[in-house]
Amino acid sequence: MRTLSLLPVAMLVPLSLFAQDSTARPQTPFRRGQWATQFSAGSGFASLGFLKFRSPTRALLLDLRINGAHAETLSDDSTGSSQFVGLSSAAFTQLRFGWRRYGVGAPKVATHYTFGVLAGFDHSVERSTTSTSQSNGWTGGLFGDIGATYLVTPNLGLGALASASLTYATRVSEFQPFGGKSHTWQIGGTAVNAALVATLFF
Repeated sequence: MRTLSLLPVAMLVPLSLFAQDSTARPQTPFRRGQWATQFSAGSGFASLGFLKFRSPTRALLLDLRINGAHAETLSDDSTGSSQFVGLSSAAFTQLRFGWRRYGVGAPKVATHYTFGVLAGFDHSVERSTTSTSQSNGWTGGLFGDIGATYLVTPNLGLGALASASLTYATRVSEFQPFGGKSHTWQIGGTAVNAALVATLFF
């Protein structure tokens, strides 16, 4: 009788294991301790980031975004010589640190989303023949992004992401030769910004 009473239990064990295997989620190809380098370019910025995987589905992200522009205006006088008229110069840098979560969207496609904090600095100069103005600004806030990466090879991924941020910014501007100064602040952010991303996995 005891042997017969254990028979249903013995039959349920392999059935339960089969059910777990059939419902198991696809695994990402990443591993704990793995590193990756991320290159991205979007509207008005380029970035270089580093990923440190804490598990096959979680990673830490450190990303540096930079942007800059410089333009000078010259004018020819009656003798044909070029004379300085004005210049405009601006530089922007932003550091982002966040926590990224990965999933499997399709064969060779890894989906991901990230939440984190950011801090940035920007500097700009406007100069003419009679005056100069320059400003320095600091930014801090939160960001989030969502995207997907197609794994061309186990070590190379190509994809895209969309990001948004909420920030607090403060700026100090100085004006010469009059010696004026202004201080402004604002709370704002960015709407969805799209970027193309290339990732190297090591």
